Amino acid sequence: MSHPRKMPAASRSVGAPIDTWVANTRAAQHQRIHAHSMFLLLAAFVALVPPCAATMASLTCPKLKQVAGAVSDLLAEGNAALETGDIAKAQTSWTTIRECAPASQDWPKAVFNLGLLEYKRDNLQQAIKYFHEVLQSHPNDKEPGDNLMETNRNYSYRSALAISQCYETMGSFGSALRYAWLAKTKYTYYSWCGTCYDSANFALNKRIAYLTVRTSRLHIWASTLLLGILVIRWKRSRKEGSRCSDGPP
Repeated sequence: MSHPRKMPAASRSVGAPIDTWVANTRAAQHQRIHAHSMFLLLAAFVALVPPCAATMASLTCPKLKQVAGAVSDLLAEGNAALETGDIAKAQTSWTTIRECAPASQDWPKAVFNLGLLEYKRDNLQQAIKYFHEVLQSHPNDKEPGDNLMETNRNYSYRSALAISQCYETMGSFGSALRYAWLAKTKYTYYSWCGTCYDSANFALNKRIAYLTVRTSRLHIWASTLLLGILVIRWKRSRKEGSRCSDGPP
């Protein structure tokens, strides 16, 4: 009876180091692949997520933060550019103030100017957006104005009226009336000049009355009634003319 030949011990132990080396190599490859994947995910996250507003402001608005009076100078530069017809430069100056100096006292002036610019371009929705930003910023409406006819800035009052005018141009008389009432009740006009106050109040009441008529469509009935009266008078005049022509010579 023959016995199976046993493998020498030396021959049996040769495969162990090789198996260990292969396992270690595969583990190292998996670790490198995992690290590479994590790096790609992190890079994609950094590329897709925008930086915060403070970081953007520090990168794009260094001069406005470092130089005293830079915001006022930039506002004056935009106003001067508008007077010379350089609309693009004026818009750039005011937009820079809007994005970079929200705490400045010149901020509502710049944003209101942007609203007026879009209104003149007939871009009414964008104009309304700018005027709304002025209202939501709660500006200092009692800030002194430049002349006797404008004793105070009245940013909120003027913005509410501007929104009303935009809606009227769009044919939305209900919304126009609503913001006219807000100008009278919530964003009230302020002035130490009694004549200025009375004039502004009279103009606002007149506008509210006009928008009320347009909203209720009474102007259509009034126009129809007036047209009917004119037709009746025209027919009567024709009859009287024919009677005169049929009489004795």
